[in-house]
Amino acid sequence: MPIRVAVRIALVRIGFLLGRLLGRPRRRVLLATSHGTAISGNLAFIRDELAARRPPVPTTVIAYRPESSVRGLLGAALASVRSGFHLASARVSIVDDYFLPMYVAKRPGARYVQVWHASGAFKRFGYSVLDKSFGQTEGFVRRFAIHTNYDVCLVSASRFAPHYAEAFRQPVERFEGSIGIPRTDVLFGERRAAAEGRVRARYPIPDRRTVLYAPTFRGDTVVDARQPDELDLQVLRDVLGEDHVILLRQHPFVRRSSPIDPALAGFVLDVSDHPDIDELRLVSDVLVTDYSSAIYEFSLLDRPMAFFAPDHAAYEGERGFYFDFRSGVPGPVFETSVALAAWLRAGEFDRDRVARFRAEAFDVADGHATERLVDRIVVPALR
Repeated sequence: MPIRVAVRIALVRIGFLLGRLLGRPRRRVLLATSHGTAISGNLAFIRDELAARRPPVPTTVIAYRPESSVRGLLGAALASVRSGFHLASARVSIVDDYFLPMYVAKRPGARYVQVWHASGAFKRFGYSVLDKSFGQTEGFVRRFAIHTNYDVCLVSASRFAPHYAEAFRQPVERFEGSIGIPRTDVLFGERRAAAEGRVRARYPIPDRRTVLYAPTFRGDTVVDARQPDELDLQVLRDVLGEDHVILLRQHPFVRRSSPIDPALAGFVLDVSDHPDIDELRLVSDVLVTDYSSAIYEFSLLDRPMAFFAPDHAAYEGERGFYFDFRSGVPGPVFETSVALAAWLRAGEFDRDRVARFRAEAFDVADGHATERLVDRIVVPALR
């Protein structure tokens, strides 16, 4: 086990022991992530719902992400102690990704919830990637079991539960598909209109067909995440002319991105600083991605998708998928910028393919998932 991981585990244990000194867990909810400097998506929706209850439910937020700098290591050390303390002292703890402190210890009487950060089951993760360069090693998980201590885990459809059960090595009964995914609530009702308004107020999006280009990151860890650079945006500009606009959204793990060529001004808008990709979907007519699970939520909008994946074979070796990539995704797969541009220009989209994908991806999606989660899981645990 790497020394830095052993140190983090020790610090979590110290915090956990301090938290136990407070007595039985308090009526408080911990919302935690180690993949961002602020919570977003599912955790943000849960935070807002808890704040809207009467009386408001007390919450604690812990948000950080790994960095190799001295400052980053010190921040991770402090977050480890805080995480251990609040995992021991809060009655409910909710995470949206791999969160090492949750696997160190479990307090009797506390409830640990994994809401994950994505819908569906697309890219392999957890124990499913032990044989891949992206995952942990067999030796590591023999000494430290990851994805343990969960009491309940959300999935967007019960058909995905076996994949998650394999990835977490947890009983399939712990996976809940009847609640829905909180982050999808933004795609319905008044929330949808308000979110679209926020995006349009923030970015000067012209009245053209709007293409959201949202690739996932490359690299074996979130620390060395990098952006793909195979898509030639100049080719897209030459073919699509003045009646399209590209919204470029790099993955949040990517910390250093290449600047956009000034020659593409007016055709490409960098929206990578927007905290919520779900809101960006609302102003987009077409999604172009590669291996991003954003395809699941986008399918709820009944809009076309395409996949630009010239490195498909390499990514299969690095990460892998839960289904055959080319036949399972809800849109055509392209390996050249010219072919993708021609498809966009033709505008002949297969929405039936998207509809079939959506029907299999969600058991329930109606704008009330966050409310159900709080009512069924959080509130009973706080009594």
